[in-house]
Amino acid sequence: MTGAALWEPATHGFPTERLDEFLLWAADEGATDIAFSTGLPAFMEVDGRLRHATGGALDGPAMARVAGALHVSRERAETELRGGGAIDCSHTAQGPRRQRRRFRVNMLGLQTRGRWGMGIALRALPEEIPDLDVLGIEAEIVDALQLGEGICLVTGVPGSGKSTILAAAMRRLLERGLGKVQTFESPIEFQLDGVKAGAAFIEQTEVPTHVGSFAEGLRAALRRRPAAVMVGEARDLETIEAVVNAADYGIAVYSTAHVVGVSAAIRRLLTAFPPDERAERAVALLDGLTLVVTQMLVPNPQGGRTALREWLVFDGELKRRLFATPREAWPREIGDEVKARSGGLGAAAARAHGEGRIGAADLARALAASGDLAEGPGAHVGPAAHAGHGAHAGPAVRVGLGRTAA
Repeated sequence: MTGAALWEPATHGFPTERLDEFLLWAADEGATDIAFSTGLPAFMEVDGRLRHATGGALDGPAMARVAGALHVSRERAETELRGGGAIDCSHTAQGPRRQRRRFRVNMLGLQTRGRWGMGIALRALPEEIPDLDVLGIEAEIVDALQLGEGICLVTGVPGSGKSTILAAAMRRLLERGLGKVQTFESPIEFQLDGVKAGAAFIEQTEVPTHVGSFAEGLRAALRRRPAAVMVGEARDLETIEAVVNAADYGIAVYSTAHVVGVSAAIRRLLTAFPPDERAERAVALLDGLTLVVTQMLVPNPQGGRTALREWLVFDGELKRRLFATPREAWPREIGDEVKARSGGLGAAAARAHGEGRIGAADLARALAASGDLAEGPGAHVGPAAHAGHGAHAGPAVRVGLGRTAA
């Protein structure tokens, strides 16, 4: 892979008729994300770092042609975006010798230099269905994911590998012969019907192509009685309510949320409920929870990216303790429990830095995201109390604003 190469056919402009060729080139360069924006050259993200992909900028007509190639038509894409809508879809780039690569696509209207424009973001989807063991995920997380019980929530910022973990979990459930598995995704990312399953099969439904919303799909799932359901994102009250209801019916529910930290995820879910319903729905939510895990992906100085995780398994003893605690104190109690059991993101970042798998700047960023960065020099972050399967604690790290010393 050439670290600073530009796509030569787009040195002075962008030949939109060769869009698939460009996308396949970017994927071969190691790009996980590709961005087009009116008036700018194309960019791509490799190993968590943004770089130019083309020399020439894309003007309005070129952007419209790209949008049309990725959506139903140029006219329909422009109409939807100018009307204030966003477009979520998928695209399969095809090349010679049967080359194929799937991408998740998001389009949005924007303002550029005082005029209307558009932004298009593509995420390269992995070609192979991931395996939980190959991903190097801690044993306690794997055990909870493959139970096929309760609510399992994977959280993190966009691009942090949430969908990859869920796809690996679905693969494991199918291989173990759990039964019928249903997914509701926007769009479908991993095509899981090729998994060699035991006494199990999967049905994948795309939102909004096949069903109007995640919540609508979940309500339909209650009548179909799957053993497990995967929901692309628990992002609004209607979907969160449907997730809790499905778990109450005895269906295992797997979903994601765009939030960093186990405690923050619980706070986000609780505050989604109306105040007059919060107490009752909080009990139902806690009763259904099995696992919440947060993952961050940060650049590795040796190349690639390093996964940092914190997690909490909601076992019977923890649930009994939380039920006896005022609901307003749950996020704090959960945060303390995360650090006591798995150490949290701060401890994971400290270990990775001690092992040379992340740099000082990314250590500080991870500590800030986890709430472990102090307001001055001398904040101490030690190793995790429990590092997980196959992990070992690195040296303690002292972190101050703007500088790090091991």
